[in-house]
Amino acid sequence: MPEPDPRERLARQLHESDDLPAGPAKCEALERVARAADAAGLPDLGVASRLVLVNAYREIRRYDLMLTPFAWLRATETRHPEAFDEWAVHQFTWMHKWLATGLLGDPRFTLDQITALVDQLEQRYRLHGYSLHPVHDKRRALAHHVGDTEAADTHFTAWRGAEPDDMSDCPACVVDSQVGYFVSRERFTEAIAVARPVLDEPSDCAEQPHGVLASLIEAYLATGRLEDAARAHLVSYRVVRGTPQGRSALHAHLRFCAITDNAGRGLEILTDNIDVLTDPPSPKVLLEFAAAAALVLSRVPDRADRRFTLGEVELDGEALRVFCAEEALTTAVAFDQRNGTDAVSGRVRATLDLADVGPVLVAVPPAAQAEQVGSFTGELDTAVLGEPRDQVDAAEAACAAIEAGQALTGVRLLADVSAVGLPDGLAARVAAHRQRFQRIDDPAVTAARLVECQSRLLAAGELVIAARLHHVLAGLWQHAGQTARANDHARLAVAEGTTLGDALAVIYGHLALVDLDPVTGAASLDTAEEVATAAAPQFLGAVRDVRAELLAASGDVPGALAIVAGLLDGVSTWPELTTLRLMDHRARLLADLGRIEESAHWFDQLVARCRKSPGPWLADSLMQYAVLIDHAGLAAENLPTLLEAAAAARAYLPPVGTAQACLHLSAGYLATGRALEAAETLEEALRLTPPTATDLLTKVHYRLALACRDLDEHATAETHLTAVIDAGTTDDALLGHLLHQLGDVRLHLGALPDAATAFEHSAAHWRAADNPIAASESLVRLAHARGMADLTAGLSYLDEAETLAASTEDGLDQLAETIGFRVALLAHHEHYAQALTANAAAEELAVRLGNPDWQAFLAGRAAHLHLDIGDPDTAESEARRAAALLGTPPNPQTLGVVLGTLARTLEEQGKPVDSDPLVKSLTTHLD
Repeated sequence: MPEPDPRERLARQLHESDDLPAGPAKCEALERVARAADAAGLPDLGVASRLVLVNAYREIRRYDLMLTPFAWLRATETRHPEAFDEWAVHQFTWMHKWLATGLLGDPRFTLDQITALVDQLEQRYRLHGYSLHPVHDKRRALAHHVGDTEAADTHFTAWRGAEPDDMSDCPACVVDSQVGYFVSRERFTEAIAVARPVLDEPSDCAEQPHGVLASLIEAYLATGRLEDAARAHLVSYRVVRGTPQGRSALHAHLRFCAITDNAGRGLEILTDNIDVLTDPPSPKVLLEFAAAAALVLSRVPDRADRRFTLGEVELDGEALRVFCAEEALTTAVAFDQRNGTDAVSGRVRATLDLADVGPVLVAVPPAAQAEQVGSFTGELDTAVLGEPRDQVDAAEAACAAIEAGQALTGVRLLADVSAVGLPDGLAARVAAHRQRFQRIDDPAVTAARLVECQSRLLAAGELVIAARLHHVLAGLWQHAGQTARANDHARLAVAEGTTLGDALAVIYGHLALVDLDPVTGAASLDTAEEVATAAAPQFLGAVRDVRAELLAASGDVPGALAIVAGLLDGVSTWPELTTLRLMDHRARLLADLGRIEESAHWFDQLVARCRKSPGPWLADSLMQYAVLIDHAGLAAENLPTLLEAAAAARAYLPPVGTAQACLHLSAGYLATGRALEAAETLEEALRLTPPTATDLLTKVHYRLALACRDLDEHATAETHLTAVIDAGTTDDALLGHLLHQLGDVRLHLGALPDAATAFEHSAAHWRAADNPIAASESLVRLAHARGMADLTAGLSYLDEAETLAASTEDGLDQLAETIGFRVALLAHHEHYAQALTANAAAEELAVRLGNPDWQAFLAGRAAHLHLDIGDPDTAESEARRAAALLGTPPNPQTLGVVLGTLARTLEEQGKPVDSDPLVKSLTTHLD
């Protein structure tokens, strides 16, 4: 087999290397191609490879590495100008803009050297007849860097007055630079105003609009536009996170997080990018990142307890803060020594001294924002607590309230009690109650700690409280899956309560036995009610609520609701926790009966009551409400409640509780078209969910896939859908749905064979689930994935899809869609006569379905097909017929298609277009 031509081989290697992701590996591959081109005596390929290499260095912001290929290119341009074709000359001239401002970020290069580069840029542009528009921008940046604001203003004016041309940055990047200038001069309103065109119109630039948005964060914060700042941070950071290009903008995001009460998010960004401190692309990036990192760490109260790995060194958060601040200031001094000013040090100190602007909601509210989001208000129930005179009285009052069922106010007061100096028995009670109301992921851990508390209670002679604690331990061990231990504690509660004559321990023990085995626990429930009636009537409500739970579990939801409603609507006053449980139960039962408005009313009442004394019960009530909101499709109008649920979960629940709240919050964001916030919220849920919570993980992955799909992040959506499928569901209908979604995202990725496989399996599962319409939909997509390359295969899938759609009474819509795609597939393969026949059949179905808009679209497509076969006269008639079928008001998309087709038919016949009455009328409607 003959050796491939060296030029062809190297050209292929150059193309393959350029397709690699930005990073050192890409740069090394291009360096090898350049050396090989030199060795092969191919200077034009040497030029091309080095031009691509210079751009690869720019992608990772290593401007210092550009110098060697730049010097080679300059020398070659002089010795072998024939090696530079028109493209190469343009590219090399364009790249001259990068060196000056790039090397400005490295104090190893003198101002004279950098000024000389700007002068060379000007000479080259004058030589080639280009505008000095970019040159003025470089001189502005140089003046600003050294702190010469007067010169910076002068060059900025010259820059804005110069005429842009082919050597100017794209309009969006020019705006980005102008935003940066206005922000640096604290002309924030002008910065926001000049950015508007980039934010209003889509940009083809790979750097925008996320570059402009990052530059605008400071302006938004300074002008009080906090929501805009949060949105700018979210959009811009999501685009650049994890990319080499994004490193130069990280400081803006860290500063935002630090001063908006989002230090937790800032810590994540810092941790994900901590290698910038050891391997920065430039000293400027190091300086800005280190200063912003120090600022974030200064907002973390427990930073000394956190650990960070910096290279091979482990530091606590305080040591890292000191290191970052010193690194930023030391690097700033190096810049200032070069510049002969103190401008850079001044900017670093300004960053380190930034003041907070107040809490700003990014996506998931932190616990610290609970009061702002949920408006927690209320006073302690002093009628229950009394007026404590000292710590002992305060502790006794709090414990007494909790033990009497008044836990809301009791725990609230307990937060202010110090256990130091308390009598042993009271200190043991305080420790037990605090542990009881802590929420952590592992119930076994809580149980083990409560056992220690129980030992302290016994040692201090608090036998009654120790006996009552058995029912809490029974619930924890049951939740941990240790039924035998749970049963032992339930029976100990009954036995010890009986011995001590404590009715509450006996009642609690019997209720725990009911929870462990509702079938055999009927006798225990009867006993609990007898004891409560005789000795503790205030706890009858709790006992009868358990009876209602059993009724509901047996299917008698109306009966259960009657019990709960009677308990709440009666004259009895129950302890706080009993009342809350009854309200929660009533709301849930109403939801089970489909009485959504009534359910929401009771959840509103429940949450309002819990807000008066915030604690875990507030988070629990909000979580139950969030479940109703999510499942009942009420998320759009209840987003504030979902936000409050997430804030309360962060404050009072373990991480998995916050993850569950995030899942429900994402429903609110998705329902209001805020896919970006939904994705951020669900990614937080993913971080917080333990691997053992497989059901929650599956739900999060699925919803995150939908959010990513809406954001056009199809590769990420594919990953999450695959995770859901791999979770191992065997439900055919669910698998059919998931595989159909997977096929759709693969179509968007252009992975047609993989998409076809997904659709094929989807159709099979839909058939197994006896859903012919859904199976038909998957087969149509399968025809798309395989039929574009193989018409015969595509048509066979469509035949099968039509048969399935026609097999059911409600399949007419799907049949019409199937025939509609047959038209598109035939036209794609240039079988226009067959396509017209199929299109006529589709139009007949549109008439049967009473869908004039679709009929208009199909008539317009018939016109387009007649154009394709070279019959513009018939095409014009069809286009005019389509226009007559348009509804009032017409569908804008259909109107645009019909108008475009009609105009083309007139053009191809040489007829006037703009003066045609129908064209004028349609244009008016379109405007």
